[in-house]
Amino acid sequence: MDMADSVVKSHSASHSDRENARRRYGDASRQYNVLLKTGNTQNSDFYTYRYLASQGFLPGYNFPRLPLMAWIPARGGKNGKDDEGSMVSRPRFLALSEFGPRSLIYHQGQMYRVVLAKLNVGSADHVSGSSTLGTLSARVCSQCGYGHLGEANQSESSANCCDNCKALLADTDLIKELYRIETVETVAVERISINDEDRQRQGFELQTTYRFLPGLEGNSSKNEAQVILANEIICNVTYSPAARIWRINRGWRRRKEKNQLGFYINPITGFWSKQDDPNQDEASENNSHETLLDKVPNQRIVPFVEDHRNVLILTPIKTLSLEAMATLQAALKRGIEQTFQIEESELVVEALPKADNRQALLFYEAAEGGAGVLTRLASEPASLGMVAKIALNLMHFNGFEKVSSLEELYQYQDNSLCEAGCYQCLLSYFNQPDHDHIDRHNEDALRLLIALFQANVVAHTSEAKPLAEGTTENKRLTEWLKALETKGLKKPDAVEVTLKKTNWTAAAFYKNSRAHVFLEPLTTELKNYVIDQGCQILDFSNQNQWSALFVQYADIFGNQENSL
Repeated sequence: MDMADSVVKSHSASHSDRENARRRYGDASRQYNVLLKTGNTQNSDFYTYRYLASQGFLPGYNFPRLPLMAWIPARGGKNGKDDEGSMVSRPRFLALSEFGPRSLIYHQGQMYRVVLAKLNVGSADHVSGSSTLGTLSARVCSQCGYGHLGEANQSESSANCCDNCKALLADTDLIKELYRIETVETVAVERISINDEDRQRQGFELQTTYRFLPGLEGNSSKNEAQVILANEIICNVTYSPAARIWRINRGWRRRKEKNQLGFYINPITGFWSKQDDPNQDEASENNSHETLLDKVPNQRIVPFVEDHRNVLILTPIKTLSLEAMATLQAALKRGIEQTFQIEESELVVEALPKADNRQALLFYEAAEGGAGVLTRLASEPASLGMVAKIALNLMHFNGFEKVSSLEELYQYQDNSLCEAGCYQCLLSYFNQPDHDHIDRHNEDALRLLIALFQANVVAHTSEAKPLAEGTTENKRLTEWLKALETKGLKKPDAVEVTLKKTNWTAAAFYKNSRAHVFLEPLTTELKNYVIDQGCQILDFSNQNQWSALFVQYADIFGNQENSL
């Protein structure tokens, strides 16, 4: 409103500039009235407490994160609502493409084009001929998709090697001029060309990167596990209850120069430029928003949005083809939805590091606060196998529970329903770009699904050895493990666990109970340390008391199958 008002009052502005400024002032005034509207507005995007919480004035209030919003201007009707204009909201990750630069929005029977992004103008000093937007940079690992995100006061991320997989970061991994988008504005469009429809169909090239947030002790808040079948690792699983996710809009898929990322924007007004539009047929568009400020040189930026989610990353040990990974991605997503009875929009799965180079699958829960599904896949040994079984059932393979090879599985398929895929099995609205790659007969995908069905998820920590045959040569530990097996008790998640930032070692560790087993006498210092870490101490230093301790801690070891 202030910027438009300054143009109206300027003696050097032309008549058309003043008229355009009055229009912008009217739009800003309507948005201002919506923000301050009285009455019952708790379900509005501008609910007062929700807004204050999002700005940090009400710490501790658990309001949902604000979505991205697009301002639809008044249509000039005589009825009340048409004169007010309205806000259309979408979840952040979805809005990055739907509200992307110069994209089309269909609303109440009319078409609108996104022409402007609301800029975070901090002061009046920003309005000058040499102004540029404050941007960020990031390096995204080309091997695992892990993000190394720079800060506003850094020219670029200083990381040289990946913090996750230790691979070297090249110059091609650098993404510059990142700018966070929050609100956009539109103008009405009378008609569009066939090129606009084709561009809208192909859409934007989006990339998702993630970074684990630090835990309570300052280390990475991730839990690692392995999918093991017959003592062979077939997949690695990493779960994090708190990860920072960036979704980046790299540009139009149809852009001529694939190495040139982002879009041109006016750094003062926020209008998206037609300069990088793959189709320049804009003769029919209303260009009344042009002003003198549009003569300021445009700046290229890469739009992105940010959120925090709980994530699970599934990485097959064997490198699979694009078709196999696309099929596996669709199958596991549908299997998780059916197993845990969640909506299709509550779970998102994407390929890492890019859609054309799929080395791993990134799952995150789109529902606000999460649905509690991914933590079960990483912690419960049989959950992933159940998902794989239901996925194969959805792919029209029934009664295969006892098969051990791909040839046996083919005996249980039903080819009368679909060929490579259908909307009853793997195809959906959400994976339309992958429809050409999905094939329910892909041998590599089927072999991995069979293996997942028969395997178990074994959790471990980076400082612990996974439990396996012949893990240790320690005679006392071997006897203790044998006693567990003889009595039919639950085995530990890991053995010979080194306590963090110390030289002390626990004989075994039960993750769910946070219980450390010690077979040697404990010092007072060691006891205090374990208690301070919020863990439980199981003192098995006296072998004569093992049987009594197994009974005492039945909630950890389970009930004994054999009587003493």
